[in-house]
Amino acid sequence: MIPIRRSVTSLLAAVLLALAGSAAGQQPAPAVPKHACTKPGEHPGRLASDGQQRTWTRSVNAYLECLKKFVADEQAIAKPLIDQSRPHIDAANAAIDEYNKSSKEFREQLEKLDQ
Repeated sequence: MIPIRRSVTSLLAAVLLALAGSAAGQQPAPAVPKHACTKPGEHPGRLASDGQQRTWTRSVNAYLECLKKFVADEQAIAKPLIDQSRPHIDAANAAIDEYNKSSKEFREQLEKLDQ
């Protein structure tokens, strides 16, 4: 089992080096966008006038709608990037599956030799 462990460690080190190398060639990620929605303050209370309560309710609704719009806009921006990366994600997952299957086969071969 030691040869399998050593090759797993070597493979992991190679993958980490490759990722570090490819990350070094990439541009830094853009700043994370922040919404510009204004969160309303505390509820004015039951003793507040109807006008104050209505104003607060409108502010809450506007804030929540602003957040929903921000989320939808960010998701629309991200979708093409996610779609573009899908083939790479699928290729990586296929390689992981092959790696796991092969490791199991090799381990079983070694176990048969030990019997």
